[in-house]
Amino acid sequence: MKQREVAMTRYRVHCRDMNEDIVKLFEAESGDEARQMAVAIGLDVVAVEVIDDSVSAERDGAGSNPLTDLPPDPRDLPEEELWQGSPSQWTNFWWYVACVLVVPIPIAIWKTLSTAKTDFAITTQRLTLETGVFTRDLEEIELYRIKDTQLRRSFIQRLLSLGTVTVISSDESMPTLEIPSIKSPGEVRQKIRENVELVRRARGVRELDMN
Repeated sequence: MKQREVAMTRYRVHCRDMNEDIVKLFEAESGDEARQMAVAIGLDVVAVEVIDDSVSAERDGAGSNPLTDLPPDPRDLPEEELWQGSPSQWTNFWWYVACVLVVPIPIAIWKTLSTAKTDFAITTQRLTLETGVFTRDLEEIELYRIKDTQLRRSFIQRLLSLGTVTVISSDESMPTLEIPSIKSPGEVRQKIRENVELVRRARGVRELDMN
């Protein structure tokens, strides 16, 4: 009897084990099977990525080991900031109006400081958000986890040459991130999209949506 050949695919499975982030490599027929293999050894699966063999072949050449000769991780390369910006103070327009009519002036001043101290940045590896006037909090999304971007420009924003970019990702801690009322929003969105693709090609992976 002729044995049926089963095509196997390589997967990079991001897991947590005792609050520690780890990455495991599996060969399986599907992403679901790779996830089940990780769960079977007691790991909490966060995300599953399929490793792009075509990119790996271009990088590694013939005779490479498919489980060890992976594309260079861009996190090992120097990180470069591509864009940095903060929301426009126009986001507080109605607070300023309320300040004149109802709200005490210190509240409007606090809103102004909070907006000024909200900093977004795009690097060659991640999208970051830093907030806080006195205590600074930093949150970030790895670029390869970004699944989609959206651009919204209200009538007032168009008059002021502003716009809001929304980023949708597979990061469980920050599935959606809004970059509100920034200048040149179309250029910022395009910069994100271009570098997401560059990072994914550098890693030799494409992300699978397991939902």
